[in-house]
Amino acid sequence: MRVLIKNTDLAGNPLEGEGEVFTGKTSLEIVRAMKGAALFSDQGSFEDYIDMLLRNTKMLAGIDLMVKGDNPEEKADSLLAALIEHGLAEVLEDDAPVRIPVPALVWQGVDAVRLSGLTNMLDRPEVVRIARKLDFTEAAGWIDAHPKEYAEGVFRGFVVEPDGGKS
Repeated sequence: MRVLIKNTDLAGNPLEGEGEVFTGKTSLEIVRAMKGAALFSDQGSFEDYIDMLLRNTKMLAGIDLMVKGDNPEEKADSLLAALIEHGLAEVLEDDAPVRIPVPALVWQGVDAVRLSGLTNMLDRPEVVRIARKLDFTEAAGWIDAHPKEYAEGVFRGFVVEPDGGKS
């Protein structure tokens, strides 16, 4: 996956098409690459780096980003989703983006949660909770069992398996 982290003007507004592109297989790889490229980063830990980004985004752009998660992977997913939501980043099309194949019942559950608008789709634990609440237990089970594929599908898209998909 390739993500453009946009430059901003002096008022903190994102500049279209300007910024730095980071590449990685996961959101965590992208955020670690961002941390490694930070010119004046004295942030030792991953969490310190995210805290610094949140402070700077608030101070420089006046944007309060919300980052949730219990581990670095979830926090990286949440951070990228927040940056994208506020126009500070965008996922760039790869030469040949590959959608994640899922069984039909899984796609129905994922799409139902998405259409509900009740959560950010990168908040995987919340998506699972809502899927269960909406009675899409097969989708909830698949998301729990395939967290990497789920995160990739949120960014690259899902496709229903051609055979109708048995989980």
